[in-house]
This record gives sequence, structure tokens and C-alpha cells, in this order.
Amino acid sequence: MRVAIITLGCDKNTVDSEYIAGLLAEAGHEVFIPNESDDFDVLIVNTCGFIESAREESVRAVLEWAHIKKRRPFRLYVVGCLAGRYPKEMKESFPEVDGFAGVGKWREIVQMIEKGSVNKALSDKRPQIKLISPMPRKKLDSLPYAFLKIADGCSHRCSFCAIPNIKGPYRSVPRDILLAEAQSLLKGGVRELNLVAQDSNNYGTDLRPRDSLDGLLKDLLSIKSKFWVRLLYLYPRPLLPALISLMQSEKKLCPYLDIPLQHLSPDVLKRMGRPSDNRRTISMLNHWRNQIPGLTIRTTFIIGFPGETRQDVEYLLKGARDFKFERLGAFLYSPEEGTPAYKLGKPVPKSTARRRLDKLMRLQAEISLEKNQAKLGAKMEVLVEAAIPQKNIYIARSQADAPEVDGAVIISSSAPLHAGDFVNVQITQADEYDLSAKAL
Repeated sequence: MRVAIITLGCDKNTVDSEYIAGLLAEAGHEVFIPNESDDFDVLIVNTCGFIESAREESVRAVLEWAHIKKRRPFRLYVVGCLAGRYPKEMKESFPEVDGFAGVGKWREIVQMIEKGSVNKALSDKRPQIKLISPMPRKKLDSLPYAFLKIADGCSHRCSFCAIPNIKGPYRSVPRDILLAEAQSLLKGGVRELNLVAQDSNNYGTDLRPRDSLDGLLKDLLSIKSKFWVRLLYLYPRPLLPALISLMQSEKKLCPYLDIPLQHLSPDVLKRMGRPSDNRRTISMLNHWRNQIPGLTIRTTFIIGFPGETRQDVEYLLKGARDFKFERLGAFLYSPEEGTPAYKLGKPVPKSTARRRLDKLMRLQAEISLEKNQAKLGAKMEVLVEAAIPQKNIYIARSQADAPEVDGAVIISSSAPLHAGDFVNVQITQADEYDLSAKAL
């Protein structure tokens, strides 16, 4: 069969789609990312159900393909977070869909497709994602980076977040499975492994015997190949000294930490159920900056949380202005059914929240420009991702740039470059988020 897969939402969904693709390919099926004009026997839409905007995007995609299905024959399956969070509602709303499956049901999805099942829904009232044996994995793109999902689910109880309800408790993937998966990805041409989880620095604490993030990293970094490792989605807690030591000494390990703080106002953080001692958090981040040369810190903030005042936003803006995060993203609060915050009352009006968000992002653009301009003339190694060969232009990233969320390094080179090449460059131009460079 020809099976097409569309992935919506986060990088963990990308990994799940690649597990499904790997199982299908192992069974002899052709698997690919479709265009609307492509012919296929089966289409899988892997959905996101995290916040309102993500749900709306997933629903639009399902509606679009359900409409296309009326004009030509194929079977349509909807899987992932949205299908698992609202199984009854999805089944009632989309009679054109042949089957639904929630999170973590990779093998069951393949069985459902191969049996030609229709009108079937697979979901758990108490979902749990637990990987206890290696999974075949097929990358669906040719990009030189991949996400290595070291854990899934979450055992924190942030008041705004539905992830524990959607995915269940935090479950780490055993180290031997991750090492085998990493080696397979590297052999397939991947040159950057981005470690992802809901709380990456909690890795291994739920395993028996216990494991640790620094232990996993040591084994990953010992693989004999040229590649980078990047840490994403750390909870704001102190790093183990062993992890700081690795970031100081290992050239493969990007000096980059993604730590979603969600806000800086102590009052808002308390209502969010997050660590609320802001001075301690900033002191910790400053300690990391002092200990790890060239460290890039990325964070994310939620704007418009119920009860957020003008003073809370001014506190956030002052903190962002003083600390000068190298990378910063933000999004509007989304009320989520089944979360404690849903009962806190009406969130900040969207028009007000958008103005606050715009103000924060304008500030961050100024900070980012200042930091990028400080790199003019600097020499650095970058990883090439794509080419515009007719113009001798290449798109790359440095160790300070995570894929899909940060800026790019635009290289001018008369010599041909290829995706996956590591290239030494010198920075010649800087704007708010991207750098321009010449190959050396």
C-alpha cells in the first residue's frame, strides 16, 4: 500500500509519525509526506490537541482531507493527541474518517490499517506512553536533524497544561533503546540529535534501576561520528554538576538550553503551579551562563493567564530586558478543559493579551538584534540544511540555533555545499533573528 502521513503539532508528534512510518515500511508499505495531488491508498493525520490554535489546525486538516476523500478513494485515519483527548466527539463529528487512535498506539494503528478496519476508535481513559522495546523508525524528510524522544507524558501538575491528561505520567525510554535509535539515525545521515521530552532533565528518574540525563549523554556523545546533540525542554531546576561539566568540555554537545519558564511574575507563577521564586531562577540561569562558555538560553512565556495584571506584565518585561534571553518565544494562554486553571475565571481579553504579547516580542527583537550584531566578524561552525544552488546561497544553523524555532545562518559560497555538511563561516551581516555569512 501507499500510505501518506501528515504530522501536526510538536516534535514529539514527528517522532511518533516516524515510528508509524517505520512499522509500515518494515511491513513492505510505501510511506511518504503527501501533496494534495499525490495518489495513496491510506492517509494518516497525526493531530495535536494541546491548545486551542493547535486543535483548530488539526480540525481544519481533517476537514480538508475528508472533503478530498469525497472526490477520490482512500482510507482516512486520524491519530494522536486530539483523537485521544476527544475520541467520542471526533468520531461523531467526522463520519468520513475510517478510524481513530490516541497517543502511543503505533503498532495498533498499523494493524488497523493492514486489516482495513473502518469505524474503529482506539483510546484509553488513562493514557500512558511507554516504550519498552526498540521501534523501527523512518524519517519522512531529508533534513539533517532529528528529534530523539527520551521520554513522554508528564507528572508535573502545571495548572494550565492538559498534557498529563492527554499523555499520562512521565515515562522515560530505556537508555539502550535510545542509543540504538540514535545510531540508526546517524547512520541514515542525521547530523544533529535534539533530545526532547516534557521535562528532559528528569530523564531516568522513573526507571528501575534509575538513570540520569548526564549518563545518557555520555553514551550518546561517545558514538564515533561527527554530529551535534542539543537539549530541549528542561524544567527550571538546578542542573547536575556532571551535566554542566559535559557542556563545558564536549564539543558535540551544543551550549544551548531550552527552559520554558512560562512567566516571571511570582504571583502568576504560583497560580500556574510553577516554581515561583523568580530571583532564585534568574540566579540559577546566571550561574549557568558563567559556567558554560557561549551558552544560549531559550525560554517560552505564556501571556494572558487568568488574573495577569499590567504590573505582572511589566515585571515580566523588566525581567526579560534585564536578563536578555538569547532566544525567546511566547504564546497566548489557552483555557483547557480538565485543568485547574480552567476554573480560575476568564483569561485576560484576547485583544489585551495580544498587545502584551506584541510588546514582549518587540522587546525581544531588539535584544536579539543586539546579540546578533555582537557576532559580526565572528567565525563559527554551522550545519547546512538546504540549498538555493542557482544563487549560491545555503541555509544553515549554528549551535546557538535550534531547528524550526530559531533563526538561520544564510551562507554565500561559490563552492557547492550539501545538506548535512559542517562548514566554517564568518558572519558578515546580522538582523533581528538571522545571520549572513561567507564560507571559509
